[in-house]
Amino acid sequence: MKIQIKENEFLLLALGQAKEEHGVVTREVSFEFNGNRFEREIVLRPNGTGADYEEPEKFYMMNKEMVDASLVEYLAEQH
Repeated sequence: MKIQIKENEFLLLALGQAKEEHGVVTREVSFEFNGNRFEREIVLRPNGTGADYEEPEKFYMMNKEMVDASLVEYLAEQH
């Protein structure tokens, strides 16, 4: 699935396992940018929305703000 962030194109490749720590649910998500694969821990909404989703598109729709914020952070780390 393609995601456009600040004129940069990312591919959402795969959804990893969700985990909960101290009441915060996160899920590892694999992306590709400029041919490089990387993983990000995405913090899910307070009710854990997306912890059990199998479809990347549905996961992204429900967690767009958090995914986009993580990818913007990734871009900042790379520059």
